[in-house]
Amino acid sequence: MLPIRQLRSSPLVIGVIIGSASWAAPHGNAQQPGLSAAEYAAARVQLLAADSALARAILSKGEEPGFSSTLTDDALYLEPGADHVRGKNRIGTFLSTRSTKRKLSIRPAFGEISADGSVGYTVGWTTLGDSAAATPQYGKYIAFWRRRPDGAWQVEVWNRSRAAEPPPSTPALPARQHQRTAQLRAVDPVTATRQMRSADSAFAALSVARGAAPAFYQYAAPQAIALGSGKDFVIGPAAIRDDQAAGAVAGQTLDWTPVAGGASASGDLGWTVGEFRFTAPQEGKTLTVAGKYLTIWSRMPDGSWRYVADGGSGSAPPQS
Repeated sequence: MLPIRQLRSSPLVIGVIIGSASWAAPHGNAQQPGLSAAEYAAARVQLLAADSALARAILSKGEEPGFSSTLTDDALYLEPGADHVRGKNRIGTFLSTRSTKRKLSIRPAFGEISADGSVGYTVGWTTLGDSAAATPQYGKYIAFWRRRPDGAWQVEVWNRSRAAEPPPSTPALPARQHQRTAQLRAVDPVTATRQMRSADSAFAALSVARGAAPAFYQYAAPQAIALGSGKDFVIGPAAIRDDQAAGAVAGQTLDWTPVAGGASASGDLGWTVGEFRFTAPQEGKTLTVAGKYLTIWSRMPDGSWRYVADGGSGSAPPQS
């Protein structure tokens, strides 16, 4: 069977219902100054350093204090087996209720930033150990970051997805993108967010009409990654298409609805979060799986939006 949005990117996804209204980045629509090549490189290095610092904080202090020191006030947090959590204080409360026996470790892989250096995203691997479990739970993550006026990076959205295998010793990673200053222009972030949500909805409609594999292929940026369920990321439109097609069965449908989003002031990089629903025939019945996802979007030179990273996480089991 098709890996469930892996199927928004993990075959181990088992559903949740995400929250509600749209979220908009708190920026104006004045023209943004461009970054020099040196400034752009420095901002990216600072983002990667922030991701590594978060990994160290979580490992040494635990999840709640580690994350809380880095989150924006309106952050979104997504992890397998639970509903999404919105807001720094609520996330802290949620993480404080997790098992004291579990220990999360993060291994950053790479990251990219927007043309104006105001936002960026990182991806990597996770290992969730639990003294009560025989084996650790492997996974991957996507984080969307926003840079404060003082230069500090904060997490705006964080998603962890499960993986069936531990991370590789020598990972396969996408090629570095070129600095995107040519795309720098004044864009109202509310408008940019609306455009991304529209693109995400069209992406979903294509998945329903033609199947997930061609939809994920058509909407992928050249350097796109899906988290996938294996040890490596799935890199590039063709590989993502083939990964989605593997194990597909006749009559299955993957649909989703974006429910929140945010964008850079430069209008070239942003995110959507939403709910997905997968159905497929199974032994004379219909298998239904619900879940949530985080997609990172990049504006292409022609003005269209394509995803550069996509991953899903499971839902909380329905109340009996």
